[in-house]
Formats: sequence, structure tokens, C-alpha cells
Amino acid sequence: MIAFRFNFKLVDAAHRSLVHSWLAQPYVAKWFYGQGLENTLKHLDEFLQGTSQSQYWLAYDGEHPFAFLITSSVDKPHDVLASWCSEEGEAMTLDMLIGDTHYLGKGLSHILIQEFLASQFPQVAEVLIDPEATNSHAIHVYKKAGFTILGEFIPSHSPHPHYMMRLKLTKSLSG
Repeated sequence: MIAFRFNFKLVDAAHRSLVHSWLAQPYVAKWFYGQGLENTLKHLDEFLQGTSQSQYWLAYDGEHPFAFLITSSVDKPHDVLASWCSEEGEAMTLDMLIGDTHYLGKGLSHILIQEFLASQFPQVAEVLIDPEATNSHAIHVYKKAGFTILGEFIPSHSPHPHYMMRLKLTKSLSG
């Protein structure tokens, strides 16, 4: 069994205000804004009410929450996102941010992503993530975690180009 540095729990109502405060920080609000932010907040509330198709997670260092992650399943072949998939098996989407500023700039994001996927989604074959094309830091982190850029598109929630990136998961990632 692999010993992971971080652990992960689904967001509960007690942590709603923490997530909201993280999303309001300037370095996060630069990328979570407008309709995308409204969707995130609305869907978080739906998740807390048990009616969301997505899952909302907190990453913990010991008992300390420091990061927020969002996942959803890709319904192959019906989901529009399925056109970005190439592997047999389950596919999912991921979005994430480090909320606790004490954890920024420490080179932890790619480790966080790898441990999250290995511990919570060992059955998934591939993961999609879609940073804004100008978010060079996120793109660097995602490449370090093993994602590759597939192409550029403009999502319905933003006027800005985004990259669709994919990570093909292998047994080596989950140990």
C-alpha cells in the first residue's frame, strides 16, 4: 500500500464558507469568475443538497484543508466531452485550486493531483482538465502531473480560449 502525503474528503456544509473564501481570493478569482464562478457556486450548493452530477472535494494535509477539487464523470459516448477521450474505460473531468496561501509555490500541485487520482479514482482510464490558455502556471502544473494539450476551444461559460488537456492514467500512477 502506498502511503500518501495528502488525504481527501467530500466537501460538507461546514466547509462551504471556506470554499467561498478561497474562490474570492484574487489569485483564484483571476481564473474563477463570471458565469464559471456562478456555476461553481451553484453546483457546490446542489452537491451539498445531494442533487449535483459533480463531486466537490477538499484536500487535507493531516487535518488541515488546503485545496479544493471538482470532479465529474464523462458519459461516453453521449457527453460532448467524450470527443476529447481516446481510452477505453471511465473518463472524468478535474478542476482544482490551492486555497491556503501557505501551500502556494511549494511544488505540491502535481503531487496533489497524482495522489488524488490514485487514491480516489484508481478505476478511471483518463482525466480531462481545461485551463484558460493564458494560465501558464496551471498548464505547467498539469503537464508536470502528466497531462498533454489536445487542443484549444472556447467554453460556454467564458469568452476566453481554454486548452483541453488529457491525462491517460496507467497502473503505475496508482502503484
